[in-house]
Amino acid sequence: MELLGLLSLLLHITAGILSLIAGPVAIFYNFKNARNHRLAGKIFFYAMLIICVTAVAGFLKRPDQLFFQFLLGISVIVLASVLRGVRAVQLMKGGTVKRLDYGYTIALSLFGLWMVGMAVWHYFQETHIAFSILFAVFGTGALVDVRINLRHYTRALTIDYLDWYRLHVSSMLGAFTASTTAFTVNAAHFLPWYLQWFGPLLLLLPLQVYYGRKIKGWKTAAGSGSREQVPVRIG
Repeated sequence: MELLGLLSLLLHITAGILSLIAGPVAIFYNFKNARNHRLAGKIFFYAMLIICVTAVAGFLKRPDQLFFQFLLGISVIVLASVLRGVRAVQLMKGGTVKRLDYGYTIALSLFGLWMVGMAVWHYFQETHIAFSILFAVFGTGALVDVRINLRHYTRALTIDYLDWYRLHVSSMLGAFTASTTAFTVNAAHFLPWYLQWFGPLLLLLPLQVYYGRKIKGWKTAAGSGSREQVPVRIG
């Protein structure tokens, strides 16, 4: 069992390092080089899968520890985000909504409610306020994502391909934000607690806004018949 635990930890660390490298590379090449973006994105996706699986394994070893309870919630959010990011590209290319899409949406809703409940419970237990805030922020974010998923999946045939692309970008950025938060909390102890917990969110939120507005601008240009180039080419 100790050997399996060590192997799981090594896999988790290796995948974490890969995600921290591949994520920024994929972000850098977004809109610039489809081939490099795809390659970095695939590495990021599989690294995230490994991180999520090994994080759940870590929770199962320490289910009574608050930190690992939080990481369990983050793992589910990250897993749902990367799955939605990949599925958004497939749906953008004409794919159909599958049971998988509703399956991880249901799981996300349950964990979102659980995290919000944990936030309330820890607030009244007067635990460190950071945990109450974190559970509340990420739990609420998960429930918002559930609403976004249902809105897209229940009317998939009417969704514009640029809206699917925007969902892909926001999902992957969201996954990178959540996983980076888990990293800084676990490893960046030299930072003040509020930067450990909220630094990645504050750093990456402007990118979410920038990419969202840029893709929305492309959609407006396409709808108005503008000749502005819309460089969406994935896969």
